Amino acid sequence: MQGQNPSQSSRVDKRPVVSRETVSLAALLQQGRARLASVFPLPEAQAILRRLLSHYWPGWEAIWLATRGAAPFPPEKLSAWQAALHRLAQGEPLAYVLGEVEFGGLSLKVAPGVFIPRPETEEWAFWVARQLTALSPRTVLDVGTGSGALALFLARAFPSARVFAVDKSPLALSIAAQNAERLGLAVQWALRTFGLEPLPADWPTEWDLIVSNPPYIPWTFWDQTEPRVRSYEPPEALFCRDFSLYAKLGAFASSYLSEKGLLVCEIFPPYADEIKNNFERLGFKVHLYCDFQGRARWVVAYRGEFFTFAPASGSSSAR
Repeated sequence: MQGQNPSQSSRVDKRPVVSRETVSLAALLQQGRARLASVFPLPEAQAILRRLLSHYWPGWEAIWLATRGAAPFPPEKLSAWQAALHRLAQGEPLAYVLGEVEFGGLSLKVAPGVFIPRPETEEWAFWVARQLTALSPRTVLDVGTGSGALALFLARAFPSARVFAVDKSPLALSIAAQNAERLGLAVQWALRTFGLEPLPADWPTEWDLIVSNPPYIPWTFWDQTEPRVRSYEPPEALFCRDFSLYAKLGAFASSYLSEKGLLVCEIFPPYADEIKNNFERLGFKVHLYCDFQGRARWVVAYRGEFFTFAPASGSSSAR
């Protein structure tokens, strides 16, 4: 080329190329809402975008207020933001995109193939912690622990308790153990199919608290379940052929629940009465509780006479 300095043409900048495209916070959110509009209702899309912003740019709210949304989003994070938005637009759950979820004040790692803890479960976990404040359990068993959400929440709520948890998924137990290590909470884990395999021989034989959020959606409700849930979350953690696991939990509690012990299970609202009746036939006193949406969501079974149950936020005992 005429007029080109040879020394200049031989210089090659080998530094990685970083996008210098600038997008304001306001424009970023507007684009995000447009991308997610076909997948999520607007309020949910807005909540997801706020959570996504907090993940990639902690403290963005103060910057938003100071600049009225005119501040540019960090260019070096833009490609990661856009990749996350693409996954969300395909219907992938936010927890998998971020690799984490909040549960009861704990930040838990989650991954595809591991059930994502729900706010409904968080609600009754808080209820259990409040209910047993004066009767701190010595031993706690979580059946079907998944990411370890309930076991770890209860380990933190009752630091003097010995907490144990089982799951039939090696992946779930691996994630649960990682969560325990990261949070500095002590839980003993075991790979077991509850009701088919015995618990480890060195575990307690008397339990003050047994909790479970089992797979409880009948397969006949498959078509009524949200498509993005069916597409991404492990079906074995969501769906069941019948409610035999509740019978196994009841039979186990009949033999191993302590005198002042509680069995607390999450349930499928349309079958709340059936599950309640099954526990009553085993000789338990049973309360059903509603979640914040007014649906029967968890069942409490016990044998003693000394409980005065506190109301839940959704309602008092449903029946």
